[in-house]
Amino acid sequence: MIWNEHIECASREKMSDIQTDRLVKTVNRIYHNIPYYRRKMQEINLTPEDIKSIDDLSKLPFTTKQDLRDSYPFGSFCAPMSDVVRVHASSGTTGRPTVVGYTRNDIAMWSENVTRALCMAGVHQNDFVQVAYGYGLFTGGLGIHYGTENLGATVIPISGGNTKKQIQLMQDFKSSVICCTPSYALYISEVLKEMNINPEDLNLRVGIFGAEPWTESMRKEIEEKLKIKAIDIYGLSEIVGPGVSCECEYQAGMHINEDHFIPEIIHPETLQPMPHGEVGELVFSTVSK
Repeated sequence: MIWNEHIECASREKMSDIQTDRLVKTVNRIYHNIPYYRRKMQEINLTPEDIKSIDDLSKLPFTTKQDLRDSYPFGSFCAPMSDVVRVHASSGTTGRPTVVGYTRNDIAMWSENVTRALCMAGVHQNDFVQVAYGYGLFTGGLGIHYGTENLGATVIPISGGNTKKQIQLMQDFKSSVICCTPSYALYISEVLKEMNINPEDLNLRVGIFGAEPWTESMRKEIEEKLKIKAIDIYGLSEIVGPGVSCECEYQAGMHINEDHFIPEIIHPETLQPMPHGEVGELVFSTVSK
């Protein structure tokens, strides 16, 4: 299903125009509001006037996770704290956590993108969506939660863990969609077996799984054990959270919300963009957050 036909069915020319307009505005905004980025651009003699279209994207310096750690906690924020209505952060297990802030517009944009992802997966307004991603500083729980509410479906905000309670709610509330990590989905299937509950007796139809890598064989195992269609969702807190891209019901690859997140595939050594069809390293530029 399609949520926003105007954007999701836009021509390549229209999409490029949207990306260009947002990129130019973003570069100007960060240059004049974040000293860190201004220094990085000045070091390579780059000014906002040099960025005229998305064809100029490769001229911009990269932002690494270490850059975000070095600006901890709020040094990379472009908006004043008076406009920031929420913060999320990584776990910080390998060093300082990376912190991300959200204005009201950011929350609305994020919700829109998650809603598109849910629609891709076949979720509709009459669904009961059980959100078993963690809530809190992790972006998964609240990201899916807001997108589901924006869609108009019913959220069951149970968060992670307490598996027998998860299963009880699946039975009592007739949950039709489960959102969690793929490994937790497999664990749910094991507990169902221990409880002698046939997955076919549940109302589950779709599972939306992310926040960790998984394989096609794992997908097949989940679909077989839970009797659902398993959909892959992708996101990262440094960009926004879940909803950067998602599979549709055809499970033939991820659809990126390109009006907000511009993907590049670069050569890991030369750092230059790769031709279409070549394998390289994925880099995202966010142009609306």
